[in-house]
Amino acid sequence: MPLDLSVVITSFNSASTLGDTIESLLKLAISESPCEVIVVDNASSDNSVEIAEGYSQVTLLCSPKNLGLARANNMGAGKASGGSILFLNPDTVILPGALHTLMNFQLNHPNAALLGPMMLDSSGIVHSTARTYPTLFDIMLRRTPLGKLPGAKKHIRKHLNPADTHKPSVVDWVVGAAMWLTPAGRERVGLMSEKYFLYFEDVQWCMRASDAGMEVWFVPGAVIRHDGRRESAGGSATALWFHLKSMVRFFSEYPCAMIGKCGTTRTKD
Repeated sequence: MPLDLSVVITSFNSASTLGDTIESLLKLAISESPCEVIVVDNASSDNSVEIAEGYSQVTLLCSPKNLGLARANNMGAGKASGGSILFLNPDTVILPGALHTLMNFQLNHPNAALLGPMMLDSSGIVHSTARTYPTLFDIMLRRTPLGKLPGAKKHIRKHLNPADTHKPSVVDWVVGAAMWLTPAGRERVGLMSEKYFLYFEDVQWCMRASDAGMEVWFVPGAVIRHDGRRESAGGSATALWFHLKSMVRFFSEYPCAMIGKCGTTRTKD
C-alpha cells in the first residue's frame, strides 16, 4: 500500500532532469511509494510538459506564466490528497528507503513541521542542506571577496554545515530542494509564503515553523541525490536579482536574522 504522501515537483525548463526525478519515484516499491506525484510546470519553453505527460501516473498542472517557486508549490499542494507533502526540485533523485525513513520519523515526532533529508551529489559528496539562519555577514562572506579573509572559510562552514550527518538534528532551516511538510505543520504553519518569488522562501517557512512553536528537523537517514541544476530564475543575472530582492524582504521581516539573533541549531536524541 502506498504511503499517505503526495510529492509535488515544480518544473521550469527542467527537461534534462525531470524524467529522472519522476522515474526515481515510480520505481520505488509500492510500500514506500507516494500515493501521487504532481508536477507543476511554470511555463517552460522546453519539453518539460511533454516529459511529464509521458507518465500516466503523474498529475500535471500547467501555469501560463512563471509563478515562482512558492506559488507553484502551493498550487500543487492545493491538489494534493496525501496527508504529508514532499516538495522536490526537478533535479533530485529519491533513493530507496528515504521516504519510509521520513514517514517513520514524522510519526515519532508529533511537533515536527518540516523535515529535510540528506542530499548527495552524483559523486556521493554530501551537500549542505541544513543550515543556520543566514546573517548579512554570512552572505557577504559567501558572495563577495570578503570570503577570502582569514577565518572566513571556518565561519562559512559553521553556517553551511551545523548539523551532525549521523543523527537527526533540530535545525534552523533546511534547503528547499527537498522539504517534507507534515500534516501538523500544514495545519499550524501553512504553506510557503508567496511573497517570495525565488530564494529565501525555504528560510522564511522554517522561521515561521519556529515562531509557531514547531520543529524543523534534518534527517540524515533519509538520503536523496541532488544535481543542483536550478533553472527557475532564467539566468545568472536574473537569479542574482531575485536573490537580492528576497534577501531584503527576509531581513525586513526578520531583522533579528540579519545580526544572528534568530534561532539556534542543536542536536536532539
